[in-house]
Amino acid sequence: MNRICIPLLACLLALGCARGAELEAASADPSAAESERLAALFMKRARSAYARADFTRAEQYLSLAKDNGREDTEITPLLIDVCVKDQRYRAALQYSQEHLRRHPRAYRLRFVQASLLMALGEVAQARQELERVLATRPEHADAHYTLAVLLRDDLGNRLEADTHFRDYLRLSPGGVHAEEAGESLLEAVP
Repeated sequence: MNRICIPLLACLLALGCARGAELEAASADPSAAESERLAALFMKRARSAYARADFTRAEQYLSLAKDNGREDTEITPLLIDVCVKDQRYRAALQYSQEHLRRHPRAYRLRFVQASLLMALGEVAQARQELERVLATRPEHADAHYTLAVLLRDDLGNRLEADTHFRDYLRLSPGGVHAEEAGESLLEAVP
């Protein structure tokens, strides 16, 4: 009996190894249709992992979906989201930096990156990114507010903060931060 089992087991193992090699070869050079199918499967698994709050697994599946052709502009915000939910701000920052190297005009992502930098205590870089956002989108009210808070709280520059609080109030007078912005002004608005 053992004589039969051992060769049978060896054959099954060989078939399993061959199948593994086939899968590796297929994933190394899949057809476009197969890549799409795999990307869709990985997206489905990422959503499932996300729903279970398994953010590390969700990140892995999102990366696989990206590797199989899912658009960077679709995947990067999701990757950043799962990293932030998992409190892995440094990883989220890396994803945003990679994306911004390829898409330097993505001002919304640049604003997110500035927020991540602030969370990590990298104030000078955060300020630089917020200023870049405002250079391209001077009407970005939240960037004015965020820069004002950074200037006031982290850099002690109340005069410059006042300018950005005023810009925020001009752009978003009924915004969620309007009360704080108004109270932070050096001189009340008439």
